[in-house]
Amino acid sequence: MKKFSKIVMSTTLTGALLFSGIGVAGAASFHDVKDGFWADDEINYLYEEKINSGFPNGNFMVYQFVTKSQVAGMLSKALDLKPSKDSKIEFKDVKKKHGAYNAIVAVVEAGIFPHDEKFNPNAPLTKAEVAEIFVKAFKLKGSSSVELKDVPKTSDYYDEISPFIENDLAVIGSNQKFNPNQEVTRAEFAVFLARALNPDFLPNQYNIAQNVNPVIKLFDLLFKNPKDISTLFALKNDYGFSDASEQIVKLEVSEFKEIGRLNGTTEFVVQLNIDLKGDKAGLLVDGKNILYFLIQKDDYMDFSIVSVDQKPHLKGNDSITFTSESAIKLVSDSRKAYWYVVSGGEGTGEIKTFTKDELEYRYMAESLDTEAKLKAYLAQTYTPAQVEKMFKDLGFITHDGKLAQPNADGGSLLDFEKATAKLISNSTTVKKYELKVPLGETNEVQTMIAELRFVEGKGWRVHSLVDTSQYELSNETALVLFAESNKAYWTAVAGGEGEGEIQTFNKGGMEYRYMLESLNTEERLRTYLGQYYTPGQVEKLFKDLGFITHKGKLAQPNADGGSLLNFANAKIELVLDSMDVKKYKLTVPLGDTGLVETMEGELHFVENEGWRVHSLK
Repeated sequence: MKKFSKIVMSTTLTGALLFSGIGVAGAASFHDVKDGFWADDEINYLYEEKINSGFPNGNFMVYQFVTKSQVAGMLSKALDLKPSKDSKIEFKDVKKKHGAYNAIVAVVEAGIFPHDEKFNPNAPLTKAEVAEIFVKAFKLKGSSSVELKDVPKTSDYYDEISPFIENDLAVIGSNQKFNPNQEVTRAEFAVFLARALNPDFLPNQYNIAQNVNPVIKLFDLLFKNPKDISTLFALKNDYGFSDASEQIVKLEVSEFKEIGRLNGTTEFVVQLNIDLKGDKAGLLVDGKNILYFLIQKDDYMDFSIVSVDQKPHLKGNDSITFTSESAIKLVSDSRKAYWYVVSGGEGTGEIKTFTKDELEYRYMAESLDTEAKLKAYLAQTYTPAQVEKMFKDLGFITHDGKLAQPNADGGSLLDFEKATAKLISNSTTVKKYELKVPLGETNEVQTMIAELRFVEGKGWRVHSLVDTSQYELSNETALVLFAESNKAYWTAVAGGEGEGEIQTFNKGGMEYRYMLESLNTEERLRTYLGQYYTPGQVEKLFKDLGFITHKGKLAQPNADGGSLLNFANAKIELVLDSMDVKKYKLTVPLGDTGLVETMEGELHFVENEGWRVHSLK
């Protein structure tokens, strides 16, 4: 029989927790950024994403004030900003040979920095200036609810500082001061930028202070006040810890660290050495224990335990520890799976074919000879939606009880195992990477965009993989698209194309006319406009033009109209260029009047469709 001698172990436990090195980043990337440095996770994150590689001497220079040119460089990489080819932006103090020239022009064109005569590339930035930059760069919104002792609401910078704080990019201490004129160090800026790019770094979402961590409180209450243990759990289930408290003789914590973050929850692993009265008490056993705690944020500085288990909850799908290397492996595995499926799978015997509807099919090999087998195999690397899409696109059918596909051969020179990846968009549920993929043994590379999505209970899966060449768009092609969209607009206003007499009717005191046969249903109209406009703009046009369905036919308010805009002789200038959004300045003649109309046009890339007009005004 073990001697029962409960002890108050606050000193031992607290010491183990305070010096456990809680963190999620890997080894330090810079000489002056050691593990445990207050900004090491954020700095290493920027390094891993190739946003900041530090200085040639191997240091990050954490205490150096960040300069305007350095900020321009980091933002241009983080937001994938590039200067337009025919940019006319110039500065007296930044020549084209300046190392940050392209980055500076790109952020100015994007409206993040103003276009003044001088850029002052080596000038440091204050916290107020950084707040303004982030509001513009990330389009931050706020409710102007922040109360600050050193920044009144009448301040010129308040409208930028408030959303900067409201979006958790900056934390205000108990003194309620922001220190707007304080110059920002490179380490501080790294923290701000990491928070803006990856919500897992937001201080009030995941970073749990020791004094409010419910896991730490749990071990304290096991000895001091077991009846309050249930208050630490989000649900009524306390996983047997209240009852287990009576069985514990001694408890020592040998490891306590954060291992995962996902969708607002944080997972901790705890290694315990426990002496029990018996052999087992709830989840605890006599001797060595490893437990995984899932924590959620309930309110400001208020957290609770969602679940406790003897195995991890998040299964390695942590949004931070999932690196670019992880992405490359997943995409590479997915492509191998794709070509394995296209080749028919593995099995013994001769490939058997048959003809159906004048198309030759071949049966899949035994490893993939049913729809269930095929979809289960693809689901190891692809999202459910992508599995369904591939099943349809590859033309699978079931014939005589076995799965078959159209008989064809194929292959690829793309060597994904040697690819490089850059994270360009990130959240805990969706990630986008720009991949540079070698083409076999040649010196050529193909640039592709991979979108990964988190599948609950499975982990990260490939949702799409597209060749960036489809994003390429010349100014001439953009102008044609604007011209054709304008023509489509007026075709819709005119009622469509076709023969027959225009028929009208009155409803609600308004005269309507039926659309002609080519556009006489909502589906036909939306399909027609969808050739030129984004889905969002199609919805807007449908609403703004007042379309209704009457007696099974589409109709619109009876009105006439037209346009003098002569797109054939228009001029176009690209003013903002990103992967899936392009903005233009158009100068369009008004017929033969000699006058011109200056317009702003915006194109968006629609997945599986191409470039479409989002606005023209």
